[in-house]
Amino acid sequence: MLFRSTTGNSMISFTGNASSSISGSQPTRFSEIEINKTNNSSVLLQRAISVTQRIRFASGFLNLNGFNADLGTTGHLDGEQENTRITGPNGGEVIFNVSLNSPTGSNPANLGVFISSGQNLGNTIIKRGHQSQVNGSGLGNSILRYYDIVPSNNINLNATLRFRYLDEELNGFNENSLAFFESPNTINWTDLGFSSSRF
Repeated sequence: MLFRSTTGNSMISFTGNASSSISGSQPTRFSEIEINKTNNSSVLLQRAISVTQRIRFASGFLNLNGFNADLGTTGHLDGEQENTRITGPNGGEVIFNVSLNSPTGSNPANLGVFISSGQNLGNTIIKRGHQSQVNGSGLGNSILRYYDIVPSNNINLNATLRFRYLDEELNGFNENSLAFFESPNTINWTDLGFSSSRF
């Protein structure tokens, strides 16, 4: 593992032109990490991590590899773009916990999901994953980004949801063919429709 530690602000920077990993016998806690890998290389999780301030993307990828990156209640993502972002073909999620009271275009932890509602959602757990979703019969697939949003209050929210994805996450789909589906159990899916496909 190649990294640079900056004393004082507790930033761990993963650098170099070869992939590296975060491993160990217990989940690893960071204050702030930077993904600064060249040559299209990645930082591969081999253990769950928690980040209390931010995950900063300069170059390269953070591959969840089936493990979670927990941002708690204070962490956030910074600088994700097409060539430097979170991936997770083997599963794993980025998790954030937030209190949402009558939110207006709130983008918790910069996860790329914007929530508006005249109601209080209360404590809300938001999970973002990057594995293609399929129905209960194992048919169909999705783009390489999904969200699980679990509010404490889920009654009469009349919420508006907008979310962003990157072109590299289209998973071979033409943008004009996309539809917006919801599932309470990843088995039964409902087409929710949408008002616009442009952000």
